[in-house]
Amino acid sequence: MSKIMFNSEVELGMFLGSIDVIPDAYRAISEMNSVYELSTTRSGNNILAFKCSSDYTARYLSGEIDLISSEGLPVVDFISTKVNPSFSVNEAAVELFQHLGDDLRELENKHINTPLIITGSGLGGYLAILSTLRLHHAIDVGESHSFYKKTKRPICITFGSPIIGDESFQRAIAERPQWKSRFLNVVAKKDPVASFFSSNTPYKPFGAYLFCTESGGYTTFEDQDSILLVLDAMRLWNACNLQIYDYTNVLSSVRRKVLYRGISESDEFNLNSLRAGITLQLKEAGVLNDITDDEIGEMEKKQAKMITRKKMEKSANVATKKLNDMKICLTYMEWYMKTRKTIGGYYDAYKNPTNDIEKRSCQEIRKIRGTLNAFWKKTVEENDQIPQQEGAKLRTCWLHSGTTYRRMVEPLDIAEYYKMGKHNYMRYRSDHYKMLQKWSDEDTKNSKLGSEGKRNKAASLTEDSCFWARVEESLISLRDITYEWKASVNIEHELEEFEAYVMREINKHSVSPDIFLEGSSFMKWWNEYKAHKGDAYVSEFAQFMNSKIYELYQ
Repeated sequence: MSKIMFNSEVELGMFLGSIDVIPDAYRAISEMNSVYELSTTRSGNNILAFKCSSDYTARYLSGEIDLISSEGLPVVDFISTKVNPSFSVNEAAVELFQHLGDDLRELENKHINTPLIITGSGLGGYLAILSTLRLHHAIDVGESHSFYKKTKRPICITFGSPIIGDESFQRAIAERPQWKSRFLNVVAKKDPVASFFSSNTPYKPFGAYLFCTESGGYTTFEDQDSILLVLDAMRLWNACNLQIYDYTNVLSSVRRKVLYRGISESDEFNLNSLRAGITLQLKEAGVLNDITDDEIGEMEKKQAKMITRKKMEKSANVATKKLNDMKICLTYMEWYMKTRKTIGGYYDAYKNPTNDIEKRSCQEIRKIRGTLNAFWKKTVEENDQIPQQEGAKLRTCWLHSGTTYRRMVEPLDIAEYYKMGKHNYMRYRSDHYKMLQKWSDEDTKNSKLGSEGKRNKAASLTEDSCFWARVEESLISLRDITYEWKASVNIEHELEEFEAYVMREINKHSVSPDIFLEGSSFMKWWNEYKAHKGDAYVSEFAQFMNSKIYELYQ
């Protein structure tokens, strides 16, 4: 008999930590006497539970419920991203959440460092979802400023909660991997509230859905089309039912079964096994007879793609490991820098290799540079999609690594650029470098170190990662000034501005001593600039260079 592949999109045992978490969460809802309450279970789980009155839910089911735009709604605007700046959310969800006021926010902040399960049934699920999202956002902001370290993020479990928002809402959450993986929606076949919105509406689900029946059948889906298909089938069963559903019995039945189904770890799978697995999933959810073979075929195709994607994601290194791999690349770069000091420094050694050994070294460095650039371009792009207000940017450890990368690798990009005879690097500078510099400048400005006095020791890496581009442009200006058709007065002014800039950086100890290495492009510029100005030229920078004070710079 072939091995059946169940395509459960959440390994519930790993996600929840314990099979008892789900019934504990619902028990907390059942025992509460207000809109929201914080309680602790016998097993030590902290649960923040929400629920709405049956009267309000009845009015909700019988009335016309509209989606409203997030624009101008401070209570939910933190969810927006650069890619999805606006979205639509259920009006009742916003209305209910707004009424809870600052007391709830204070409770959330008080327990931000505490492992928390946030739960709600019916429309109370709306409140649980928004509370969880707001807490995740607060953690993001805190981690970006190093207020919190390794915070255990809250999980959200809803029972019979209808879909809350549209596709833009769903996508905005999907952009944050640490958000989207923390939501589980438990839905019983006979619950009319959960299936209130069908695939014919703009509403789109997010998170994982655990579908269950009173006989103990259960299955999970994460693919939105599969979820909507099951909800549509359930809606047919509940067309005339407006009763609030009690999950106690169905959870007891599910509890008696093994609550773990994962994707097969085998390297290969066949679609017959996958189709059999989907068929059993739908049977477990109690809706197999309501779904056609063609619909199952569509589910099969989409879930095959999802399995392939998840296998690829699993084979790839997680973000932290990737960052560590990039640090190893930077260590090799650092070695290259240190071993090129006798030949004018790593910038010029890379730009103009003088022998076969150096050319081979450049080829290796070029590969590492490409790996680092690809990684950081993707990292910056993903981070830039998330709102930057309130300090939500790269976390401190990532930003520090990104700054080191920028200061070490961008000079090599500049070397490649000018080696090809191009001009004006700054105009065509990569956006990911600009964003890394912007975030670094903001972080320095906001940090305590940024407000304290000047450094008294030379930087090991020149802080201005575009320093060598400025050197190259100044060299070009020196060579252009001899042409009569050039605006020599303007060029002279640009040269003196560059000289003043370099002196400022020296006084701040912001440049590396390596710029003064014999044979470096900077020293070539100085020799040409000195010849251009003549021996009689006097300035702070000229005195610094002519008296060779730079030899003591460290």
